[in-house]
Amino acid sequence: MHQLLLTFDVEDFINPNEIWSLNTFLELLKKYEIKAIFFITGHMSEILVNFPKTLELLKNHEIGFHSSGHSARPIIAEYTDLQSYQQAFLNSLKRETAHIDPLTGETKGEGGIYSLQDIFGSKRIRAYRSPGMSWTPPHLEALVELGIEYDFSSNISTSELVHYRRITFYPYTCTQQWKGALSDYKVFLAAILKQTVAVLDLHPTWFVNLTMWDSIYYAGNPPILSRVLERPHRDAEALFAKFELLLKQINVLRRSGLLAVDSNLTKSNKKLSATFSQVQNCYETSMRWPIKFFNYRPRFIKAHFNEFFENAMQSTDMQQCNESNSKPLRR
Repeated sequence: MHQLLLTFDVEDFINPNEIWSLNTFLELLKKYEIKAIFFITGHMSEILVNFPKTLELLKNHEIGFHSSGHSARPIIAEYTDLQSYQQAFLNSLKRETAHIDPLTGETKGEGGIYSLQDIFGSKRIRAYRSPGMSWTPPHLEALVELGIEYDFSSNISTSELVHYRRITFYPYTCTQQWKGALSDYKVFLAAILKQTVAVLDLHPTWFVNLTMWDSIYYAGNPPILSRVLERPHRDAEALFAKFELLLKQINVLRRSGLLAVDSNLTKSNKKLSATFSQVQNCYETSMRWPIKFFNYRPRFIKAHFNEFFENAMQSTDMQQCNESNSKPLRR
């Protein structure tokens, strides 16, 4: 039986309608008795303490971590882009356990994954998704030290769970938007038919806003935390109705025994074996977000990927890996 995981990235701590959108999703999931995974940022965890009813609904689901500061500069690709893998690892430990000032990007006291753990009590935070699906190896290894066991950021696997260096990698998400269009259903059906595990990734902020909330960070940290343009309420309601229709159809497949839909995290026994070209593709996919939206081009992260995946790459690929690491780094 194929498995589907519904996941949500809860990250917009600036626009108040994020809570309304989040609550709408939680109520719909409750209505259809579907469990999901909610990846929450450190900034959002600090907001959610003011919404006890939302927290109670969230406790019925798996809770994952979505970084401390998401888009506050420096983003992950920037503060781990160091020649020293170890220093990038230490930077990550510091920032992901701290409150990140949303205007300066500086660390100010305890926060991050600790804040998330505090508001959910005994519920362990074991899963992680990187902002923009943009992750780096030293950063992920730092999160493993903080209790993370499952990663939802990488395309090193596109169909099944694989295990490597204390981490179970879930397949890359099949889509990150849902408009209820025919093209959306084609992508969705192809994923659940072809993949052992399919992951659907949605953003509550996108259902209620016309622009992504973090666009104010693309040119650097903003002077103020300004809100983005809201989607007309009628349009937002229409999108939620289309999502509810998807849930109805998912329930039909689930009740017929054709699809398993749950949020249970499963450790994989399948060891990762990757080619050099797969690792390069993984690196390039991971760097799309910082390059496209933040105009940041990394210098050292490619070498970090090669170092991290060295034991998973076939021996015939190691010469290519060594040649890649020896090339001059792009400025």
